[in-house]
Amino acid sequence: METIARAKKWGNSIGVIIPNEIVEQQNISSDDELILTVEKKNDRERTRLMKEGYTEMANESKKINKEWEKADVKWPS
Repeated sequence: METIARAKKWGNSIGVIIPNEIVEQQNISSDDELILTVEKKNDRERTRLMKEGYTEMANESKKINKEWEKADVKWPS
């Protein structure tokens, strides 16, 4: 299950608050050991935008290459 949580200062450490809906759905109690995968939301968003940008650039590049190929065929030898 994936959710967004906010990190908070807790003594010399940083704690993460798990939303109550997740606690209830997963039946989590205070003594449970959890496995967490940590990724900053901003980093994920940046990665997503970069992938979309690269995809758009690749598609645009394909269009330009096709136009050049068409022009090259018409170019006199």
